[in-house]
Amino acid sequence: MRTSIRLRVKSHFRPLSSPMSKTFRSFFMFLAACVAILHLFNNSDGQDIDVKIKISAGDPAIAEISGSFLSQKPRKNRLNLSFLNEYAGVSGLVNRISNVELSDRDGRPVVAKRFNAGEYLADSDFTNWKYRVNLEPLKQLSAAAHISWIKGDSGLLMLDDLLPQGNGERISAKVKIEVPQGWEVFSTEPFIIHGRTVFMPQDEYTVANVEKASFLIGRNLRGKSIQPNGAYLIFFTSGEWQFNDDEAANLAAEIYANYVKMFGPAPNHISQIAIMKFPVDVAVGNWEADTRGSSVTIVSSDMPFWTQSIQRLHEQLRHEIFHLWIPNGVNITGNYDWFYEGFALYESLKIGVATGRITFDDFLDTLSRAYDIDRMRSQKLSLVEASKNRWNGSNTQVYARGMLVAFLCDLSLLEKSKGERSVGDLLREFYIKYHSTIRAQDGNTAALALLRSHAELSTIVERNITGADGVDWNVLLNAAGLDAVNTGQATKLKVTPRPSGRQRDLLDKLGYNSWRK
Repeated sequence: MRTSIRLRVKSHFRPLSSPMSKTFRSFFMFLAACVAILHLFNNSDGQDIDVKIKISAGDPAIAEISGSFLSQKPRKNRLNLSFLNEYAGVSGLVNRISNVELSDRDGRPVVAKRFNAGEYLADSDFTNWKYRVNLEPLKQLSAAAHISWIKGDSGLLMLDDLLPQGNGERISAKVKIEVPQGWEVFSTEPFIIHGRTVFMPQDEYTVANVEKASFLIGRNLRGKSIQPNGAYLIFFTSGEWQFNDDEAANLAAEIYANYVKMFGPAPNHISQIAIMKFPVDVAVGNWEADTRGSSVTIVSSDMPFWTQSIQRLHEQLRHEIFHLWIPNGVNITGNYDWFYEGFALYESLKIGVATGRITFDDFLDTLSRAYDIDRMRSQKLSLVEASKNRWNGSNTQVYARGMLVAFLCDLSLLEKSKGERSVGDLLREFYIKYHSTIRAQDGNTAALALLRSHAELSTIVERNITGADGVDWNVLLNAAGLDAVNTGQATKLKVTPRPSGRQRDLLDKLGYNSWRK
């Protein structure tokens, strides 16, 4: 039985520079005002830095960045100016930075020498700084969704790799972005001009946390406002795709509504989703994504046919929209990627089955492949250790084993509760507990404590999360009416030929009934 979700979709896609987009602009102005009001409660102490980013869209595009420290609180390493050099497995980011100049509060030059990669050591205290950043897209595919770039008429600005680092402390900022004539800037960060919140590109944004801030820039971007389950979702696309803009927006609304049903209202009242083409040439079927703050960015190549293209988009959205709640909606720190990536993959599969986008056989086949990946891994690491090394060769293990662990937890919870409790309930419990936590909690400590609070999950934790033992799932599979068949080269999960009544009940909870009907 398919899940029925009521959707409210407002307005039509139009180029945002068009006079016909006034409805969209008015709607966005209203949302921006809401964000700014909420932002005041979280940023009442003022900003740490004042920044101006001026974009020159040449080939390559250049960002001229100037700024100064505003906060009166003591700074760590006052003689040091440092930049992010590696993110998401992409290194050498500081090689894009040039023409670094420092000055004191009165504008007098301060001599600085490059100390290490991305670190400049000044001869004396400095307040002001300016430099240039080359925004030519990097060749690594993963960089397209995670690292700032501009190509042609569009681009992404990720403040974390553009602005100075905070030496372990969160940085808030006043940011003014100047873009070429005809370009516009979009973000869920609030923006202020002359003390009023407005929808106007090229003006000042107030950013509570530089690390979580991203900006979509360009011209001829197509935008749409959506209200799934009363939430506010701004959806952007650029480029040509096999699917049309309305199809894409409706998919986003459907998936977003499913997660609202699971978790409750999104952490932020406004979320933004952008679907963009790769800025470099890539083969069909590739995609990268980044969910930062309340903004989802998917950078993708298209598929050859509409059916493949729409299926891939649904997969992308199912996974990334989950991250608006976990990890982005909880006050959790550290490398607990096994939890928020593995469980996101698993829940996205279940939503795919529930919405009729994938079959139950597809669900089982994906889990079978994950089992074989984990079974054949050469380096035996616990999920906790693998998460620490995710971008240094353990990414596949984090995803595959993390998804398997989520599946095992779901089977165990369903079996113990006779179908009354599932992984979805576990994730909602995690979100509710840590969403409003004032003091940040360590991710591994929090996730493991939650799992261990359910006695039936303790063996899974010790063997498959903190331990590196192979997955032993036969007992749990049998309880749910599933068999793992070894074909000699691969594992194949199948439904038991004649499941008992109890097994049928658990199969239905996994989604089998959704597909069968």
